[in-house]
Amino acid sequence: METPTSSTSHITSGKTENSVDRYENGRRYTDRADVAYVLPIDEEENDRVHQQHWLIKLTFGGNFSAPITEDLEKGITVHDAGCGPGTWTLDMANAYPQSTFYGTDVSARFPKEIKPGNCHFQVHNLIDEGFFPENYFHFIHQRLLVLGILQNDWEKVIREHVRNLVPGGWLECSELAFYGAYNSGPNYAVLSDAWITMCEIKGLFAKIPDHLQQLFERAGLINIELKEGNGPMNPYSQYGRLASENFKEVFFALKPVIVLANPSLDANDKFLEFLESCLKEFTELGTRQKIYRVWGQKPFEA
Repeated sequence: METPTSSTSHITSGKTENSVDRYENGRRYTDRADVAYVLPIDEEENDRVHQQHWLIKLTFGGNFSAPITEDLEKGITVHDAGCGPGTWTLDMANAYPQSTFYGTDVSARFPKEIKPGNCHFQVHNLIDEGFFPENYFHFIHQRLLVLGILQNDWEKVIREHVRNLVPGGWLECSELAFYGAYNSGPNYAVLSDAWITMCEIKGLFAKIPDHLQQLFERAGLINIELKEGNGPMNPYSQYGRLASENFKEVFFALKPVIVLANPSLDANDKFLEFLESCLKEFTELGTRQKIYRVWGQKPFEA
């Protein structure tokens, strides 16, 4: 792959993170007007995201699907967009010491000192264009931002990623399809409807997994591929136990916004009881949650 030219090799410092947070049910959330993210940004959430990283890695059999292994081994520049606590970024930086990794997120949840020398983190909101130089990254990785990017901003974010890629570089996005699962039942349907309504209230794109391919195509990417992963949500395997625990923690953290869509669930005990009934239903029906991964290449002549 081509490397960045000298005129585009400088990366500027990120914006200072605004200390505008709110606390609800003992959890910390960002209250920045320019940030759509609705999940918590505290240590408890960081622990969940660390665990979720391994679930996704198990689901797809690796940290990425784009054909870039040889390039990573030789040494390329990579952007982990919306990196959270930096779990994927750190895992990849350790696995590919010849490559350089930049993780960005709207909050400074990532390590500031204890990290590999080839791993760098900055505060950055993906909706802010022009932060990184044109034709800089060889690989851009983004995942699970359905709750972090407004529906009207998705096309802009994807196009900015493409602008940042070198010709021949790859973009890869992964998103959970919370609104759909295999072998789901009535309790899941209640939660799925609340999820979609919540996203509509917040201006989020609930069904972005169904539209990633089209967004890639409209942004001019080629060699686009999609892979569906799915896994059990029951306690009969290590994967299922982790998936069930992740489900419960995600939706309990989302309680403040879920109850906006379904006020009948607005009580801690009742909400927890409902989530437990969902987990029981998953076990009885063999429910499997879906996740989609899409990757595509920037044309060499771009």
